[in-house]
Amino acid sequence: MNARWLADRTFKVLLVPLMLAGALIVAAPGGALASTCVSWTGVQPPNPGSDNELIGVAVLSSCRAWAVGHYFNGTTDQTLIEHWNGSAWKLVPSPNPGGSANFNDLYSVTATSAGDAWAVGLHLNSFAPQTLAEHWNGSAWVQVPSPNPGGPTNNQLLQGVAATSASNAWAVGFYFNGTTGVLTLIEHWNGSAWRQVTSPNPSSLRPRANVLTGVAATSASNAWAVGYYSNGTADQTLTEHWNGTSWRQVPSPDPGGSANDNHLLGVAATSASNAWAVGYYSNGTADQTLIEHWNGTSWRQVPSPDPGGSANDNILNGVAATSASNAWAVGDYNNGTAKQTLTEHWNSSAWVQVPSPNPGGPANDNGLNGVSATSAINIWAVGAAVGQTVAVHCC
Repeated sequence: MNARWLADRTFKVLLVPLMLAGALIVAAPGGALASTCVSWTGVQPPNPGSDNELIGVAVLSSCRAWAVGHYFNGTTDQTLIEHWNGSAWKLVPSPNPGGSANFNDLYSVTATSAGDAWAVGLHLNSFAPQTLAEHWNGSAWVQVPSPNPGGPTNNQLLQGVAATSASNAWAVGFYFNGTTGVLTLIEHWNGSAWRQVTSPNPSSLRPRANVLTGVAATSASNAWAVGYYSNGTADQTLTEHWNGTSWRQVPSPDPGGSANDNHLLGVAATSASNAWAVGYYSNGTADQTLIEHWNGTSWRQVPSPDPGGSANDNILNGVAATSASNAWAVGDYNNGTAKQTLTEHWNSSAWVQVPSPNPGGPANDNGLNGVSATSAINIWAVGAAVGQTVAVHCC
């Protein structure tokens, strides 16, 4: 599964109550060593149910990381949180406020210390999906109230979370307001509560019109949120920036044009002049990888590999960056038979594909949903293959 599937699946989940309620060496061009990361490997995480999937990952150190997602308990999805202790992944109990018979999904995780981490997603109440925010306090994951501006009978969820300190975190997603359609949702944690913050909505045309999928922050005055909005014909990329006072829309490329979909699914930033956003665009036949870079002045598309070719889907779901010369993007591509994992590396001059494991084999679907890194030699990527969780480490 990937974030595009996640978005489609999420909307299917949301529309029901809506209708009811109305080993590898990385070489740069010319043969130069592009990274000190030399191989992707990994002890695989537990699978508590069927249809297990990890969607988000946050790395604190070589001995500490969190991964989140969901598993199927035989009836519906339940939250899934796993912790890397330096030698193994271990299941950690997590709240399911929707109960064992309703959806509970986690899509993103961030951590600032061993005693401070956030995971976000959705849970289903008696009427509709609601936002879900869970906090790690050093000993347990606990649900923390989060705004639902659409009310208890309308659909809303959080798809991305980022934090710079225990008193500065951002969560993004979307909500249905019951009248004009789907609107962007940005919430801020100030150390004591989550509060909704006003965010741009460039489209007012149709339901599913304004969606935020990912967020990154480097300080209290610099954060990016990305996603897409509808122009009435197709979806267009959406980037929004926090300058310490307000969120503003910033223009971003749409290589698929105004008649084809262009989606941003993940974002990473290291400074006010270095940020990456990834996703996909349609060439009219199939989806192609999309990578855009913020240089402090504007967003520009940067060429990225499409190993599946122009007639098969290629998609990037997540991105991580540790410096201006080191970034990773992950996703999947279609080999003509099934989806295969896709990892691409920025070596300061170009994005190059790097081989990555496919535990499900070439005839079955394999995908990577999220990636996080603390250095050029400590990167984790997570996803799923044939209903089993996947976590791979590059070191």
